[in-house]
Amino acid sequence: MQEQNNIVQERLVVDARKLLTLTGVQTVDGFNEQSLKLTVNGTKVQIMGDNIKITAFNKASGNLSAEGNFYQVKYCHNKQPLIKRIFK
Repeated sequence: MQEQNNIVQERLVVDARKLLTLTGVQTVDGFNEQSLKLTVNGTKVQIMGDNIKITAFNKASGNLSAEGNFYQVKYCHNKQPLIKRIFK
């Protein structure tokens, strides 16, 4: 992994929609059989699917592996508060 400005480069690999590997994971915010909620380099990520199981997670290295039937990856960018957007 490469580090630039204290941010670890993230890499998402989905193999045949059955196996998922992701680097740069800071925290697992929640998971069940239908979704994974993660924080990756300060950005919230939600991964949707069926029969999802986390097979490995190493917080020190930020590597996560999971299996299941994956069909959606959603990056949720944090919006600034309305008042800050109005008065730039």
